[in-house]
Amino acid sequence: MAFDWEKASTQAESDYAERIPAGVHDVVIKRLLFGSKKGGAFKSRDGDPQIMVIFADGGGREASQMVTLSDKAGWVLARLLSAAGADMKRMKADGVLPRDFANQEFARANLVGRRLRVDLKYKTGNDGKEYADVTPVRTRPAAAPAQPSAPEDELDPNAVPF
Repeated sequence: MAFDWEKASTQAESDYAERIPAGVHDVVIKRLLFGSKKGGAFKSRDGDPQIMVIFADGGGREASQMVTLSDKAGWVLARLLSAAGADMKRMKADGVLPRDFANQEFARANLVGRRLRVDLKYKTGNDGKEYADVTPVRTRPAAAPAQPSAPEDELDPNAVPF
């Protein structure tokens, strides 16, 4: 069977996106991957579930980072969510755990589309490949946040995602 060069060259554009250069960038979480093309969910060396978070800048360039969904490594996801404006107090009150993000529907609903600023560096792994090291950057609000128009107990808790 002959290799189909035309098909390979026209695969989904996100498979061949230009990478975001090192530096500080405003990005959006574009998509999430839960497993490899070869099959099987992503897992850490300790067997904990992982997701690959794909960030995109305004020019469509991308960077990705693996996030381990364990209590021990939960600080990575917490920093990302916090920098993206998630309500951390509400997540704690609702009993949300890092491993809950292994549920694809839950993770996509609470991560995809979130905007944040990141400091992006590239590091060479033990396998000789370059990997993105994405550090969320907290930005200070330009003005004080607006107060809700209704008391908190009157707000619909199902209307606002974390």
